[in-house]
Amino acid sequence: MSMRTRYGTHSVYWRLLVIYGVTCVLIVLVLGGGFKYVIKPRVILKSAIVANVQAYADSLIREIGIPPSINIAESLCKRLDLDIQIWGPDIEWRSSPDLPSLEDYEQNGGHFIQGFNSGRIGSRLFYFEPRGEFVYAVSVSNGPIQWVHYEMGMIALLLILTVLGGSFVLLRLLLKPLSVLISGIIEVGRGNIDYRICVGHRDEFAEIGAAFNQMTGHVREMLVRRERLLVDVSHELRTPLTRIRLALEMPSSDWETIRDSIAEDVRELDGMIEELLESSRLDTVHGQLKKERVACNALIESVAGGFEEENMRLRFKPRESAGLYWVVDVARMKILLKNLIENALKHSSGDSDPVEISVAINGNWVDLLVCDHGQGVPESEKERIFEAFYRIDGSRSRETGGVGIGLSLCRKIAAAHEGSIHVEDAPGGGACFVVRIPVC
Repeated sequence: MSMRTRYGTHSVYWRLLVIYGVTCVLIVLVLGGGFKYVIKPRVILKSAIVANVQAYADSLIREIGIPPSINIAESLCKRLDLDIQIWGPDIEWRSSPDLPSLEDYEQNGGHFIQGFNSGRIGSRLFYFEPRGEFVYAVSVSNGPIQWVHYEMGMIALLLILTVLGGSFVLLRLLLKPLSVLISGIIEVGRGNIDYRICVGHRDEFAEIGAAFNQMTGHVREMLVRRERLLVDVSHELRTPLTRIRLALEMPSSDWETIRDSIAEDVRELDGMIEELLESSRLDTVHGQLKKERVACNALIESVAGGFEEENMRLRFKPRESAGLYWVVDVARMKILLKNLIENALKHSSGDSDPVEISVAINGNWVDLLVCDHGQGVPESEKERIFEAFYRIDGSRSRETGGVGIGLSLCRKIAAAHEGSIHVEDAPGGGACFVVRIPVC
């Protein structure tokens, strides 16, 4: 089986397979060494084996006799499938002509174990013992045993290769989602934002695939929003610019009126650009908040005091906010409150009740409420009004004011303070915007 991949030895498949193989070898070595240590023969066990071998050799020698009977020796060799050699006065007999001589035994293989002469020459194990004037040798060949060991070794090797091959296939199947993920990343890199990964079984790779699909969904949504924002910005900028161009091109004797109209359009453009820039800053690291501890009453009163012409249409209720402090970016919170007050005033008629501003403690949150008594917000629009350039009436008139950026900016400011903003129905009719900021 080929182990090569396009990553060579850096492939995850290869590395896992090597780790698996090394682990198997170490386990075999540890277990084999442990078993060997446990069943390792001791001196007593060796003595018992030697004693049994000596007893067996003694029985064979007694049966052959002293002096030896060659006929009996030949019969034992055939019956027991072993070789016997006898040396003595006027006799040097061997059951097979290829057996070594006594000198070969003594020079090449003989050694002494607890009074018993034994040794090995090649694949032959021998045991010999002197009896009177005669020397008897009993030997067997361990060739068949060696062949069995060879066969067992080959079988074990084949089993190991089979296990490793099967493990490699299983690893390929297990890590196949990585290839799918790589293909997805390549497709998204080519601009195919709609590409989605097929999530398989419930495992870590399935979580990665789901996270990838969620990421691409967010990226696509961001791109769509950006494209929509560019279209809306170009449209909104074109409207006041068109009015300015028409005012400059149309002949009129009332220059004061034209100048006031142009100035109003310029202020509208300036406010729109400022809100867009502030919204963009909040999306970057350069727009990080500069928080400080400030009294809620002081901040609200400073913003409400800027609406001098509308002073009679504003009502601030500070009774629950005495001694209450925020840790906020003062400049950003002033923008948020100013936008909410302007929005409430523009959607309240002159003869309606004043716009009410209040602050309340709600558990671990400080709730800032700006409530008007206008027509309110339909239930289906309560979430969409916080989208950039979205307006319920679809108009962009100066009477209702703004271009739909203010509430979107308010949501970004609240989110930057780890808070939130939502709109509720005000008691008696109208809309009540609730800004929720964590308690300092």
